[in-house]
Amino acid sequence: MPRLNADLHKLDFLSHALIVLSILVSNVFFQVISGFHFFLILIVFIISLYLNILHSSLRKKISGRVVAVFIGVYNPLALTLLIVLVDYRTMLWLLLYMLIMLRNPYLGLLPSIANGIVSVICYIFLATKVYNLTPFEIFFGSLVFFVASILAWVLTQKLWKFEQQSMRDGLTGLRNYRSMNMALKQEIKRCLTNKQPISLLMIDIDNFKKYNDTMGHIKGDITLRKVAKIMSANIRDNDMIFRYGGEEFCVLLPGVPLEKAKSIAERMRAQVEESFSGHDLPVTISIGVSISEGDIGETRQLLELADKALYRAKILKNRVVVFGTDT
Repeated sequence: MPRLNADLHKLDFLSHALIVLSILVSNVFFQVISGFHFFLILIVFIISLYLNILHSSLRKKISGRVVAVFIGVYNPLALTLLIVLVDYRTMLWLLLYMLIMLRNPYLGLLPSIANGIVSVICYIFLATKVYNLTPFEIFFGSLVFFVASILAWVLTQKLWKFEQQSMRDGLTGLRNYRSMNMALKQEIKRCLTNKQPISLLMIDIDNFKKYNDTMGHIKGDITLRKVAKIMSANIRDNDMIFRYGGEEFCVLLPGVPLEKAKSIAERMRAQVEESFSGHDLPVTISIGVSISEGDIGETRQLLELADKALYRAKILKNRVVVFGTDT
């Protein structure tokens, strides 16, 4: 999700930049906008950009949903105001509208419907007051704008789903290695900025190759999913768990100090051991713990320290080892 939010911010900035650049280029050739009007246009798009970024940070809250609906209504109204100010009929404005609208599907279905309704109202206003279009042109244009808003939302949901799938491990449903690299960089930077600790657990299933050879790969897959489920049940909503590769996992704990991270790791280890204690071939896990409290600023450093702790834990088997304390 952090990566997706960052991509949305980049899309917001890029689309706004393209819009302003298009207006500047058209004005160089056609001289259709005064300096005052261009200043108003710039203010309108800065507000729109701010609202989109604000919504992204409040997405899971009620206030974020309110901002989303407001954006869906604000964007077509703002564009209509600009068209009335410039009074310049060109396909460029349709392009600009589409650039604005393409962000709205990320805001949800309701804002997209609101966007479509307001777009139709604005189009009818422009068609009758500015462009004097025929009834057929008004009807056809209104239909295009409304349907485009809904279809754009449907298309974006498909893209959103594909993005989520590309960041997930197919077997366990956990975040994958690609997702881990992105999240680690962002969370380390955020925690360092806010002067918060960030803990990392590297987890390995003991003797898993032997388990696979003895019990079979199908049983091994079931075990991987069960272990992943146990670990997921022991973390908070804002913590992140990843399948690092094979039988190795990583758990990222933003804002969690060392003692609490060790306690979480011990709880995971004990629950896995207990869950498989009655099986023909018991399953245990070893965990390496590292923490950044301002002295570690790189993703690789945090991973390397956790990996060194895990190496020591794997020698002992069914252990939790904290780097710098138990190593």
